[in-house]
Amino acid sequence: MNYYDLRQAVAKVIPRSHRLLGDKKKIRAVKEKGRKSGYTEYKLSKQEWVKQERLLNADEVSSFIEVSCRAQACPMPLNIDIWDGLICPYNCHYCFANAFRASLYTAFFDNSKTMGIRHCNPDKYVRELDKLLTKYRHRDPHVVSDNPVAKAIAIEIPIRFGIRFEDFLRQEEKAGISLRMLKYLAKCEYPVMVNTKSALIGQDKYVHALSQNKGKSAVHITLISSNNKLLKALEPGAPTYEQRIEAMANLVAGGVRVVARIEPWMPFVNDDPEDTERYMKDLKRIGVKNLTFDTYSYSANNPGIAQSFRNMGMDWDRIFSIGCESQGFASVLLGSFMKLWQDKGFSCSTFDMGNVPANNQSICCEVGDWFETPTGFNYGCTVMAARFIVEGKGEPRTWGDFCHYVNEHGGFLSESLKQEVHLLWDCLGKDAYSHAWSAGMKAVGQNSQGLIWSFSDSDFRQELLKGVGIENV
Repeated sequence: MNYYDLRQAVAKVIPRSHRLLGDKKKIRAVKEKGRKSGYTEYKLSKQEWVKQERLLNADEVSSFIEVSCRAQACPMPLNIDIWDGLICPYNCHYCFANAFRASLYTAFFDNSKTMGIRHCNPDKYVRELDKLLTKYRHRDPHVVSDNPVAKAIAIEIPIRFGIRFEDFLRQEEKAGISLRMLKYLAKCEYPVMVNTKSALIGQDKYVHALSQNKGKSAVHITLISSNNKLLKALEPGAPTYEQRIEAMANLVAGGVRVVARIEPWMPFVNDDPEDTERYMKDLKRIGVKNLTFDTYSYSANNPGIAQSFRNMGMDWDRIFSIGCESQGFASVLLGSFMKLWQDKGFSCSTFDMGNVPANNQSICCEVGDWFETPTGFNYGCTVMAARFIVEGKGEPRTWGDFCHYVNEHGGFLSESLKQEVHLLWDCLGKDAYSHAWSAGMKAVGQNSQGLIWSFSDSDFRQELLKGVGIENV
């Protein structure tokens, strides 16, 4: 059963809602936690009342470089913040980051609403990166202190741009802050990966900065469909399909690895067969061979997002039921959609844990074959645990075996991260990030270190489909 046959079968199980017409409403404001206003405290030392405020630097990003809070699952968790803002101008209706930022900033700062688009201090960043690279780069990661950022640099995990905010908006075109940082990292020959929706990255000056990096550069360009009408509805402020395709073409011509990113993938929304066929042909034409995908996160369970979809006449309840609420159900659908692309010769991978065994590359960002030694990755995570078990071809794999494998590739980024991954290995902790629900994972025993795993032909996701009357997938 190919993807579109499966989609048709799913449509019978989860039919369209009948309440779309006349369901337009004003989108509810983001729920803000807020802070006490006009709060004062009497200071005995000063014999006066002092206004209590916590002020955000509204002009400059003060955070720097970090290992992601999802490092227990992610092979490439070393992120740097270049640009930031309360609201992203692309205004993508499926994005929940604006809601997160509004809630976070209003909870902790009294002046968050005065913030527009702000950027880092590049002079400060260069000074701090100089210190980190000088102290930790090229060192044996096994002797680096229990500092995840230091360890990541010793392993030489690529630095990622654009994880929390778009780093290539029109403000960047004028200020050139991201460009300066790309040039600096190129001079250092330190590997870089960019996540963006912007077409700005395809301008010659950015292509040159990326292509001159001897440590190599890769760019993920999010482009969820070839249908401009759909893109305009879902991403009203983002570049058009043609603009992003042109940016990809320029990057490929410059020798930069380009990965097309279909995230979020939403069944019955951005999976139209004609749109998909056009997208495939255009990527083939410009030389893009790699794609990543992911299902819609449960974090999208937000009343503002739901109403945005309903206002566009889209069946939010169906989208959320299929793509978010049932992780296993969404996973098997995504795997079938991904296979359409694989059958056309594209190399495809996903962070969706259920499909990790079917990824064409161990590194789910589709850059494992691009970055060369000494560039490394975070092997001490659950995506790599799943791949490690798959590579065993049915042989039992213990926690001790996995730890040995991780140590051969630089070790865990920290002791606390190792403990988190160990919990997930034993089906404890946050199960969304556990390899346990990857297709073919089977617990075959237990020893003093925890569960013992092997890879088999079993797939619990198929059982979910059978449970709703869908077979022969």
